[in-house]
Amino acid sequence: MARAKTRTRRFGIGVAIVIGAVIALNLAAGGIDRAVGGSEPSGVAGSSYGTQATGLGGLATLFTHYEYPVDRARGAVVDANLDTSGTVFVIDPQTLTENDDAALLQFASAGGRLVIGGPDPFYLHRLRDRPPTWSPTGVPVYTEVAPELGNVRQIYTSASGSWSRTGSGQALVRSGGNVLLTKDDVGSGAILFLADTSPLENAYLAQADNAAFALGLAGASPRPVEFIEGVHGYGARRGLGALPAGWKIAFVIFAAAAIAIAWSRSRRFGPPDRPERELLPARAEYVRALAVSLERTRDPAHALAPLQVWARTRVAQRAHLGPDATLEEIDRAAIALGYSEAERAALWHPPTDDGTALALGELVSRLSQHDGRTP
Repeated sequence: MARAKTRTRRFGIGVAIVIGAVIALNLAAGGIDRAVGGSEPSGVAGSSYGTQATGLGGLATLFTHYEYPVDRARGAVVDANLDTSGTVFVIDPQTLTENDDAALLQFASAGGRLVIGGPDPFYLHRLRDRPPTWSPTGVPVYTEVAPELGNVRQIYTSASGSWSRTGSGQALVRSGGNVLLTKDDVGSGAILFLADTSPLENAYLAQADNAAFALGLAGASPRPVEFIEGVHGYGARRGLGALPAGWKIAFVIFAAAAIAIAWSRSRRFGPPDRPERELLPARAEYVRALAVSLERTRDPAHALAPLQVWARTRVAQRAHLGPDATLEEIDRAAIALGYSEAERAALWHPPTDDGTALALGELVSRLSQHDGRTP
């Protein structure tokens, strides 16, 4: 009964461990899947990592297809090593500090080409003294495009914004009074302010001449292109270092729980359990019972008399004597069979002392071992 309960308990513990491991693996797989974007389009608006409608994953692929060297700068802009011979895209920035603006302005002044844009451009006055003025009103199609952007005739947008005034820059793309793109020459470089970034997004990139417009913004190939991803929350750390602190704590707790379970079950390791409890030999039980009987009767001669009769009978049988053999014949048979004088005396004399009782016991033991029968 106890063994059955132990097996049931171990089976239950094993099932619980397996279920817990499956749940933990599912949670970890789901978290990793969400961390890398999963199988569904996802990401941050304006990010070159984004595969959703407002992402720029398609734009990065377009540049790679046309042999532009594409790179991504994670972390703070001030820590990025920007190549002044290339074009930097800062699209829909969520955060942009004054130090970041200063680094971008320095990049453009040193010969770089900066393309920056997005709704509610809070950074304008930190980049130019007379920046363009943004308006939430836009137009769906722009047809007036400057030749320096290449063979671009129509640009489709979501009409989510435009420049109502160009400031110190010149308009490169417009439709009537709505301007989509302005250009400010800064030092030996330039800043291109984009009022509506939708032509570069995955949802619009393949429409009209939007792809050609994107290539015109980047400049002639093979000019390096770099996307600033720190403004979308992508830190400089990668791999395990990029995991959120909550994830790290969860992994530590899970590892500690696994170690605790292994430690608690460690006593199961070692030699296997015996199939059953080893019992004492029957002969020892008989001797013990006989000793108890002798102590209770306090008359060893009377208590051992049946044992003497059994021993005589066995000696006679071994010597092939008949049932009516005399004591003298049995004694001669015992001598022939090699029994000691003490053992022969135990056959006839009443065992009134310990020595005689032990001699009788040795004789009975020898007879039992010879034919496998016990009295």
